[in-house]
Amino acid sequence: MRMSSVGGTIALCLLTPFAAEAQATGRITGVVTSDAGRPVFRAQVTIPGTQLGALTDSTGHYRIASVPAGRHVVRAASLGYFPGLDTVTVTSNGAVTADFRLGTLAVSLQQMVVVGYGTQRKGEVTGSVAQVNSEEFNQGPARDAASLIAGKVAGLGVTTPSGDPRAGTQITLRGITTIQGNTNPLILVDGVPGGLNTVSPSDIESISVLKDGSAAAVYGSRASNGVILITTKRHSGGKPTMRYEGYVAEQSIYRRPDFLTADDYRRLKATGLNFEDLGGNTDWQAQILRSNPTSQYHNLAIGGGDRQTNYTGSFTFDKAQGIFQRSDNQNLTARGTVHHTMFGNKLTADANFLNRTQDYFTGPSYGWAWRQALIRNPTDNVRAADGTWQERGTYMYQNPVALIDEQNGKYEGRDTRLHGTATLTPVNHLRLSLMGGVSRFSSLSGDATTFEHANTTLSGLNGTANRNTSSSEDRILEGTGTYTNSFGRHNVTLLGGYSYQDNVAENFGASTFNFPTDLFGYDALARGTALTDGKATLSSGKTGYNVIGFFGRLNYDWQNRFLLMASLRQEGNSRFGADHKWGLFPGASAAWRLSEEGFLKRFSFINDLKLRTGYGVTGIAPGSSYLSLTSYSYGGKILYNGQWVQGLSPSRNANPNLRWEEKRELNSGADFSLFASRLNGSVDVYNRTTHNMLYNYSVPVPPYLFGSILANVGSMRNSGVEAQLSYDVLRGSKLRWTTSANWSKNKNRLLTLSNETFQPSSDCTTLGGTGEPIQVSTHQMCVGQQIGNFYGWQSVDIDDKGVWVVLDSVGNRISVANAKPKDRRVIGNGIPKQYAAWNNNVRFRNFDLDVNMRGAFKFQILNYQRMYYENPTIIQYNMLKSAFDPVYGKRPVNYSLAYVSYYIENGDYWKIDNATLGYTLPRRLLSRFGGNVQSARVYFSGRNLLTLTGYKGMDPEVPISGLTPGIDDRDQYPTTRTFTGGMTIQF
Repeated sequence: MRMSSVGGTIALCLLTPFAAEAQATGRITGVVTSDAGRPVFRAQVTIPGTQLGALTDSTGHYRIASVPAGRHVVRAASLGYFPGLDTVTVTSNGAVTADFRLGTLAVSLQQMVVVGYGTQRKGEVTGSVAQVNSEEFNQGPARDAASLIAGKVAGLGVTTPSGDPRAGTQITLRGITTIQGNTNPLILVDGVPGGLNTVSPSDIESISVLKDGSAAAVYGSRASNGVILITTKRHSGGKPTMRYEGYVAEQSIYRRPDFLTADDYRRLKATGLNFEDLGGNTDWQAQILRSNPTSQYHNLAIGGGDRQTNYTGSFTFDKAQGIFQRSDNQNLTARGTVHHTMFGNKLTADANFLNRTQDYFTGPSYGWAWRQALIRNPTDNVRAADGTWQERGTYMYQNPVALIDEQNGKYEGRDTRLHGTATLTPVNHLRLSLMGGVSRFSSLSGDATTFEHANTTLSGLNGTANRNTSSSEDRILEGTGTYTNSFGRHNVTLLGGYSYQDNVAENFGASTFNFPTDLFGYDALARGTALTDGKATLSSGKTGYNVIGFFGRLNYDWQNRFLLMASLRQEGNSRFGADHKWGLFPGASAAWRLSEEGFLKRFSFINDLKLRTGYGVTGIAPGSSYLSLTSYSYGGKILYNGQWVQGLSPSRNANPNLRWEEKRELNSGADFSLFASRLNGSVDVYNRTTHNMLYNYSVPVPPYLFGSILANVGSMRNSGVEAQLSYDVLRGSKLRWTTSANWSKNKNRLLTLSNETFQPSSDCTTLGGTGEPIQVSTHQMCVGQQIGNFYGWQSVDIDDKGVWVVLDSVGNRISVANAKPKDRRVIGNGIPKQYAAWNNNVRFRNFDLDVNMRGAFKFQILNYQRMYYENPTIIQYNMLKSAFDPVYGKRPVNYSLAYVSYYIENGDYWKIDNATLGYTLPRRLLSRFGGNVQSARVYFSGRNLLTLTGYKGMDPEVPISGLTPGIDDRDQYPTTRTFTGGMTIQF
């Protein structure tokens, strides 16, 4: 007994410390989110001084078990974020929560940047590449992917000149580089050609813009207008997640044109003005505009699986009402991705599916209805005494309400994309990838007018109807091999690949009129007798092209100090002429990290300083297929041997030398990070010249079959400067303010349009047109000058009779009535020379505020509304109230409509484009939902809030693309101001 007691005592003494140690532990759990309230995946949460730690899952959650009881400092860190610290006290067998809200670093050298056919760390990038991540996107409703980054990238101009919910944004990158070539940038969604609206904004993880030639050269003949790489969100395994994002938005017209009211008509008539009083009182703008159209957006995304097999899926419903009656747009988008890893991570496979449907009311031309509403007599009535629509039978004068109500139509578009990627790592350092898939698009549309429409009541067509369908199929196959290795101080990445793309597109359309009834609309075209009378129109077409490319790229890095990139692409394109089917596109860039040199190490405030320079050749393929071949068109019929024979005549000359437009670009820049990475920025200077530019030249017949030929002759230069800065004003744990700004300047010049074979008839040509009744060109393009010049009479005064006084060709003052075409001169330019933006992000506890401002400067706008409706002599139509204002401080105009410089206005503007106030619900509140809700944020947003400008039109943000930029058309769909309330919930 005694021995047993002693042994038990000894055993108890020996086990007591271990039992105490086992019991005196607890655990730490929590969630790591960004300062925008979004989960941070794979963040490292550690307890300094110990081996304890954990990685967050895709929902941002972590769990550290077996933490000794006591007081501990916990640290959370992730690439691209400021680390966070917290102090907690762990009790025996207890659990303590430590949540972290990490501030986003303005610049992280370790951040991965998407480049052509791969990714690079930001610190290793040698070209001019800008990437905007989802944390930095503009808040609120987005038309497309470009809306998310408006004002975020220096040199990228993003404009929204239309309030039409069916319209997207317009983008330009470093100026206009072509006259007749394709003007669209190359847009790739997860490596597959697509569009800015291919995926829902909520599904986008990041957007990269390859700005200079060296970065874009790997994409060859499609890259001169810029390359935009869109990367979608994907679940990487771990805890299943569900995320909902939705909002409701309300719009209003940004600025209504101030036209005469019925009271104004009667007041002016009483003064002797010969206005016609029709006895009514109608606000025609209000009749066709919705007072407060609403839109709704819902995105539901799910993710799950494990590290070996995981999936991502999302569904988006987006329905937008336009400011015009019956102006709607609805999109349904479903997206799915499955990722599988096998054979010890040596083989991975991804399958991707996307289906997008778009439906909207086609109906009338809203621009035409808008014009009719502006010019309609405000004393007229919407309906006549007998209840029919009130029409007057005047030329180009129709009831705008009837135009909208008596035309019915629908557009249905379907976009389906199936793509898969298999990646094999047979040995260390080597990765082989094969991607293939197909994208199919189809559309069906139709519209018809009733017997109450002006087509019948005024034009006698007895009902009109049309039906159109189109389809396209795009097949792609790409194989790449990537070898990455380090040899002492040398780091090498070698990429090689093959790319194939094949596209086929078809269309069919039919239009007819003269129906026995309007009940069937466009569903019974055969009932229109215009078909049997030979007056109906039919059209059909089919086109296709293919592109084949072989490419390679070398990235070399010595000690993270000297960086080099060289790429080469050999590309064949069926759109080129027989003698130039293949093109070569080289690119090279180098960088020197001065901050890694010893002579700069002593400057502690310099965190990073990199100088870089690059040169690249990219191309622009012809915008259509078969332009290098002879084509024929049907003409009239001729009587031959007593029978009518269909005529056939040449409509295009063959040109076997037709090739790509070639852009050669030199870019030099610097990236820097200073004062503990508080101040970050970049500067770029570029010079890009487009050679072999396409242009139509007049040629003699014979020897040519047709009177003009498309040839590669011209050249154009764009040069400019870009600067981008970001600064962390406040870095507190509870209060943080980050501000960023960018500025860009571009100068354009047309160098030549001739060579030894082809010369234009003149170094200058006029472009564009004002339309009726002025009927004169608006722009001029001249060798040696910039694109976008307005060309008209320079007005300097008004005489005693109210007639314009203009300058003649030698500068003498003459009456516009005596002016000749040769007296016209350059009176402005419609392309902004400078863009600027200022973005601010403030975080205070759970509140966040984003304010985005942007502007365009040094350009002019032709104000069509003032030119047509600011003239008191045109009394048969309504007019702006300003029509009676004195011109040049003297008297109102007393002359017929004319295109003079008085209507060319400075277009400079600065917009408070977007402001968003958000609130992230605290964890203690979410815990009441049983832990099912991981995070939640609500926000209120306003877009297009305020524009500071001297421009007198509706909005200075007008179309700036093409060769006739800067026109504020009288039929322009008005822009809107939008207020949005939304929420995001993570389960």
